[in-house]
Amino acid sequence: MSGVLAGRKALVTGAGRGIGEAIALAFAREGADVVLVSRTIGQLNEVKEKIEALGRRAVAIPTDMGDHVGVLDLADKALDALGGMDIVVSNAAFGGGLVHMLDISPEQWRHTQAANVEGPLLLLKELAPHFFEKGSGNIIFVSSIRGTNGAPGTGAYGASKAALNSVTKTLACEWGPMGVRVNAICPGPVDTQMIAEAFTGNRKLYDYFGKLAPLKRWTQAEDCAGPAVFLASDAARAITGHLLIVDGGLTAILQDAFPPPADL
Repeated sequence: MSGVLAGRKALVTGAGRGIGEAIALAFAREGADVVLVSRTIGQLNEVKEKIEALGRRAVAIPTDMGDHVGVLDLADKALDALGGMDIVVSNAAFGGGLVHMLDISPEQWRHTQAANVEGPLLLLKELAPHFFEKGSGNIIFVSSIRGTNGAPGTGAYGASKAALNSVTKTLACEWGPMGVRVNAICPGPVDTQMIAEAFTGNRKLYDYFGKLAPLKRWTQAEDCAGPAVFLASDAARAITGHLLIVDGGLTAILQDAFPPPADL
C-alpha cells in the first residue's frame, strides 16, 4: 500500500461487517487510525483485531445511529479516543426490508430517516466545530443508487438515500469555505451477508441478479473501499459534492431490456 492516509484519523460507522468493515480495513492499510462504530460490539472487536494486526490503532464504540443521545456521546468519545478527527465515513443504515409505500407505517418511516439521515447529520454537526477550527475535514456518505432511482418496496430506504445525496451537495457548498470536503459513494447491490441471506435456497436467482450489470458480476464490499480511499486522500483534494456510483454499470443500462428467464 502507498500510505496515502498516513497519520489520518478516521471514523467509520457500520464498521462491523460488509462495506464499513472493508473501508475501515482499507483505511488502516493506508496508514489511518480508525474509530469503529456499529451496534454490535462483537463484530467491532473482530475488525479491531484485524486493524491492530496491521499495526494501526482502532477504537470500538458501539452506537445505534438511530439513538440520537448515543450519537452525541459518540462524537465526544471519538474525538477523545484519537485526539482529533480527519475523516468521517457515514455508512451505517437501516434497510427495513421490502415494504410498499402504501404499507409503510409512520413509525417505520421515522425510524429509517432517524437512522439513515438524522443520526449522521447530528454526528457531523457535533464534529463540525472541530473541522472548522483546523480548517480541514473529509466527509464520505455511503449512499445508494436507490437514492437516484425508484425501486418497488424500498420507498423509505430510497427516500433516506435521496436525502443523503442532497445533503452531500448542500454540505459541500456550505462547508467548502471552511476546508471540508463532502462526497458520497452510491453502491448498487453489494454481495454482503444480507444479500446471501435474501437469496438463500435460490442460487439461480442469485446468479441472475449478479450478472445484470455490464460487468457481469456482483459488486463486492471491497469494491467500495478503493473509491473511499481515493475520496479521503489528497488525490481527490478538488473533489467535493460528488456522487460516485459504484454499481458495475447497473444504472447505465435499461434493465427492462433484460427480462429474467422464464424459469425464475
